[in-house]
Amino acid sequence: MRKLKLGLALGAGGTKGAAHVGVLKVLDEADIAIDMIAGTSIGSLYGGAYAAGHTTAEMEDGIRNQPRADVVNFFRHRLKIRHNNRLARRFYEALAGIHIEDLPIKFAATASDIAEHRSIAITSGPLIDAIEASIAIPIIARPVSHQGRYLLDGGFWDSAPVDAAVELGADVVVAVELGDPYTLPERLRAPATWLAEKMQGIPLRRTFAGLPFTINAVARELPAPARQAHVVIRPALEKMRGNSPFHMTQCLEAGIAAATEALPTIRAILAGEPLPTVTEPAAKPRLAPEAGLA
Repeated sequence: MRKLKLGLALGAGGTKGAAHVGVLKVLDEADIAIDMIAGTSIGSLYGGAYAAGHTTAEMEDGIRNQPRADVVNFFRHRLKIRHNNRLARRFYEALAGIHIEDLPIKFAATASDIAEHRSIAITSGPLIDAIEASIAIPIIARPVSHQGRYLLDGGFWDSAPVDAAVELGADVVVAVELGDPYTLPERLRAPATWLAEKMQGIPLRRTFAGLPFTINAVARELPAPARQAHVVIRPALEKMRGNSPFHMTQCLEAGIAAATEALPTIRAILAGEPLPTVTEPAAKPRLAPEAGLA
């Protein structure tokens, strides 16, 4: 039996993304090799850094010890890795000059094409450009011009970019979900779509071009994902406190706890062992029973 290739799909979640580092840390310490990573939004930042060879110890140190004011300033300066603030400089020094196609671990960053209103996977070109596009939260950040497209945050389409991980060649996909894409209640979708149509004239390069795109994105009905992960990890994160830079350490530790609980399932599925159907609360890892191995 050939060795199964493990892919991670790391979802969006802002500062809650510290949980991704907890998951990576547990897999590292368990000597589980990761063959490819697909990340969206904050998942692209931590996933891209890991794919580039940066250690979980480095990332954990940043989460535990980086002054929280630096995190606030990174958001205040529009999430630009090339901006002159301390956290941006740290990211720049870690990622500058690296091209995705040269990474030792296969990698894709997903982002939103605001003209075509769809998700795209970036699998080539400068790593910094791909991550800047994937983390560009509408209104906070200006749309990123990349490879002939105007792109924004990739977290509008699914909880984790499972499809992108499969397309990279993963046989087994472990998804780390930090929340669900936001959608408006059905009664608000029609007026929201009307408002978005009235705002379509904003040039794509302008910051507020993200507003009509965002309204359209949250007003649509979310389609069912094309593919399911084999294992889904949902760290137990508080909805409000988890979104604060002052609670990143707790998010890191929640990721460690959730990944530790999922570890036996991940080991078993990589070994090709039969698994029972697992029923559990949403915060715990689960086996997706419909997902078969490639």
